[in-house]
Amino acid sequence: MFAIIDSRSSARVITTLKEYVKDVFAFQTNGLTYDSISGHPDIFIYQDKDHLVVAPNAPVGLFEFLERHSIACLKGKTDVGNELYNSTQYNCLSTPDFLFHKPGYTDPAILEINTSKEFIRLPQAYTRCSLIHLYGNNYVTSDGGIEKVLSGKGLSCFYFNPKEIRIRGHNNGFIGGTAGVLGKSIFFNGNIELHADGQRLKEHLLNIGFEIVCLSNEYLYDGGCIFFV
Repeated sequence: MFAIIDSRSSARVITTLKEYVKDVFAFQTNGLTYDSISGHPDIFIYQDKDHLVVAPNAPVGLFEFLERHSIACLKGKTDVGNELYNSTQYNCLSTPDFLFHKPGYTDPAILEINTSKEFIRLPQAYTRCSLIHLYGNNYVTSDGGIEKVLSGKGLSCFYFNPKEIRIRGHNNGFIGGTAGVLGKSIFFNGNIELHADGQRLKEHLLNIGFEIVCLSNEYLYDGGCIFFV
């Protein structure tokens, strides 16, 4: 197992993550998109159980990392850029039954491999940043609009207040961008217990059988998810 994480995550987070995987790719770009999300893997990478789709203009080092570790990927059809419409096309979330995203923003390559799934229309194009799929019908979000849609579909959705989630250049980040799920373990870029909603989330996760790994004793950092590949 390998991991991909924002290179601007703290040294403590990256060092601790290395204890759980064989190798870590510290993701970074320059001049391709907004500075605040320039190191976010979930802006350039889509992942589901069977596929990894990577933006064509993702760093060469990422493709070399995947090839070196014999990790198969597909290239998406659109480059990531500096606007909302072209910085969100890989930032969707997929489960065995659903594809969650804002209509009109999804890269065509992702739509093509998800034709058998129900497309759940969300108001937030930065979907993966804002939504975590735990397992089955269990989700966590920091977006009230997403929570409303999922609850309306009969899905269990825990709301986590995004205040106090740190991100470069903005008042707060999103909960999805702080985390990565591996089986029944959830890894956080920082410590959820430093957050006002942290104890509630901790109890919720433990109640549904999740192991919680806080990679440092710092405030949560939205680094565009932690990808396990």
